[in-house]
Amino acid sequence: MVVDRPAFSRLVIALVVALATVGPARAGVWPTPAAGPSASGGPELVLTFDDGPNRTTERILDTLEAHHAQAIFFLVGRMVERGAPGVVAPILHRMIAGGHVLANHSMTHAQLCTAKAERAAEEIDAAALVLERATGLEMTWFRTPYGSRCARLEAQLAERGLAHFHWDIDPQEWRDHSATRAAAMVLGRLRRATGREVLLMHDIHPVTAKALPLILDGLVAENARRLERGLLPIRIVPPGELAAEQVAPGLLALLADVGHAMTDGLVDATTAIPQPAGDALTAAAGARARRARRCTSP
Repeated sequence: MVVDRPAFSRLVIALVVALATVGPARAGVWPTPAAGPSASGGPELVLTFDDGPNRTTERILDTLEAHHAQAIFFLVGRMVERGAPGVVAPILHRMIAGGHVLANHSMTHAQLCTAKAERAAEEIDAAALVLERATGLEMTWFRTPYGSRCARLEAQLAERGLAHFHWDIDPQEWRDHSATRAAAMVLGRLRRATGREVLLMHDIHPVTAKALPLILDGLVAENARRLERGLLPIRIVPPGELAAEQVAPGLLALLADVGHAMTDGLVDATTAIPQPAGDALTAAAGARARRARRCTSP
């Protein structure tokens, strides 16, 4: 069988993007739950951090490592571009080595729906270029600054094969600078949770670095209570596993049907990138789709 690689690549990324958008949507509001239903049948938590990296990010990584947890970091291109090389480069390397997933949060944290179309496109593309040059990885997840949503922005993301990744819990720890209040708010939501919750925090603020261990230690205590009561624990979902979920069911079988050569190419891509296999598969699909567009554009 002859495989139309550009066409098939576009199909793969379209499926990934479509499956990343789940739940009911309203105008100007992203769908919830932000990362879909629970895969375990119990409460789940997805850790995400915005606006970095800076030196405070190192404290976030220390806490995550101590709790054997992985997160998604939505990086601002300007923070990477203007950060001290001796600080930023080791942080990015540490993120990748630790199994965290890196994603695009625009170049300057601009409001993309009120900006002109050209400016919004530049914010997305410039950040992608900076982040990909700094890490060697393609960014396939995107989070809009301020959570803004509009039809034009959705179209711009779709054109680039990018999936927006929203959130469910926002303690706004940066606003009142209280680690204890932020932790109490998050733990209160998690105690009542029945499905999957995406937590938004900001790795550039010292208050976040103080709140995160309170949240994760509180989660350990809450799970101990749940065990005593015979309840399912609150599970932290690794981002690579989340990315693998968002690949269409049966996609690997479809790949086998159209030829082992294509399957081998995707497998090679997943083993060549030092990140969780699920995210590497998504990244490979996005890379192929973008290369296909460049090759077929007039």
